[in-house]
Amino acid sequence: MIPPLTLVAMLLILAGFLLVFIAVFMELLRALKQKDAEVEKRGGAVVMIGPIPIVLASDPKTARMLLVLAIILTLILIFLTVFFTYG
Repeated sequence: MIPPLTLVAMLLILAGFLLVFIAVFMELLRALKQKDAEVEKRGGAVVMIGPIPIVLASDPKTARMLLVLAIILTLILIFLTVFFTYG
């Protein structure tokens, strides 16, 4: 039997890989659809070092979106830590 916290961790990692795969696939489809048009490129990343998020982005709109994502991920991390520690 797999411990519950290990199962949650594995499911979150799987969900992350799935989200990355879907995003790359959607970007590929959009690029093929608009290959002649000029497309604005935006990008960013969230690096979580423990509960501290570090947001890297190419423009303010992307930075705000990633900051909201980082806050949500931090809250999920705190909730899961409290839930599995104090049950």
